[in-house]
Amino acid sequence: MARSNDFRFELIEPAYPQNLDMLDEYFADFLESSGGADLVQVVHGPYIDISVHSPDRAVREASALRISASIEWAKRLGAEFLILHSNHLPMLNEPAYDRQWRSGWLSFLRDQDLGNVTVLLENMWDRTPELSLALVEDFDSPRLRLCFDVAHWNVHGSVPLEDWLRLAGAATAYVQYGDNHGDQDSDLALGSGTVDWTELDRCLRRYAPHADVMVGVGIDHDNERLEPSVDFLRTRGIHPFPPAGGAR
Repeated sequence: MARSNDFRFELIEPAYPQNLDMLDEYFADFLESSGGADLVQVVHGPYIDISVHSPDRAVREASALRISASIEWAKRLGAEFLILHSNHLPMLNEPAYDRQWRSGWLSFLRDQDLGNVTVLLENMWDRTPELSLALVEDFDSPRLRLCFDVAHWNVHGSVPLEDWLRLAGAATAYVQYGDNHGDQDSDLALGSGTVDWTELDRCLRRYAPHADVMVGVGIDHDNERLEPSVDFLRTRGIHPFPPAGGAR
């Protein structure tokens, strides 16, 4: 399906804890089964319990070790992007925590040799994009951009799409499409949840027209969600497909 449609992959399995101690084996397996690295555009880095901003040195070092291994594999594969979750906890509503998060990420990223890989900071529990956008501005390099996860926004975001993308669209290089009912990240087929796809398409075309897109439907062994989701985007004329009716 990928080769016939000129699609490429985002690999999320390298983010799972059970694979982090055997990344060499995982990627060797993937390369053998897929026929090469040319299909890989994005590698998803580890995110579960990752905290490069932790005040605990041992936690920071363990987090850095995991992410650094993913950076090296992204470079070896020639991937364009490596996705990392912001992992900012909004319930810790303290300015000191926000400063620590920002300085911790900045220090970590400045220590990394990213080569030609661009790190994408993905919203997870983030209610607004301001803090991640401030980090991009602090880092001041094209090697750090934002990933907008639509499903996470639908569950955790506190501002409308228009406001989020008006602020962060210029720094958003990648969008993960997902759908749910706003209660949990349930990986529904696109169009089956409460995401307003017409509004999302309008905002992306206005504020982030060059962003690449991933279709995320979770584990889908029988292709019951992926193919219908791609068809949904294509027939509705949703970014990055041409608008329905050919109007631009």
